[in-house]
Amino acid sequence: MTTNQIQDQEHGQFTKENARAAGPYRVCENPPHYLTTVDFSDIPEMVRILNINMDVYNGSAHFQFPYLESHAQDRIGNALGHITNHGYNTTWAMRTRPDGPLIGWAHAHFKSDLSAVHPETGKKLKLGDIGYWVSPEYIGKGYASRTARYIVNEIMFREYDCDIVQAEAYTHNVPSRKVLEAIGMRCEIEAKAIFIPKLQEQKFICCYSIHRDDSTKSIPFHFVPL
Repeated sequence: MTTNQIQDQEHGQFTKENARAAGPYRVCENPPHYLTTVDFSDIPEMVRILNINMDVYNGSAHFQFPYLESHAQDRIGNALGHITNHGYNTTWAMRTRPDGPLIGWAHAHFKSDLSAVHPETGKKLKLGDIGYWVSPEYIGKGYASRTARYIVNEIMFREYDCDIVQAEAYTHNVPSRKVLEAIGMRCEIEAKAIFIPKLQEQKFICCYSIHRDDSTKSIPFHFVPL
């Protein structure tokens, strides 16, 4: 990190260039697979992808259909605003080259209301969760599983020092569940009823976790409503 970057951080002037976990990260060389920060220039492609079909809408509690430019503007603005305000990145675009078009999205969040402590160290437990979606044009090519594995192991565990990483999926979303299981996550809650505001109906989700070490496996799943 340069002197100017350190000075910017000291004055709260965070950017994509000096934020933690901004990348770009090379997840895989063949096929080429990168993770970078998102940008407002991703809006047109994001809108195009999310209107190809209703897969992402049906697989998530948080997306609209049709997906409008204003939706993308807000979502990317929130991601970049987090960098500006906090100095670390929690949202990544999947790309086939560092400056290529967005082909998918992944995010990670920290569960700050957790009061549990690590059973061995006594330190406050650090827990996060992840989510992702991939363009229908790239489904079935391993982008979701490679992204999830990289974010869990290289960013959440190694960069952010998390103890546990969690994820949730609709019980009927078999492809998403297979991704979580493929990266070593264990289903801790098979079916939990939650109310989905955009649908105005109840759905069932399953809850997965992966632990950095075995000592935290006795900690129950910390559920935060979608």
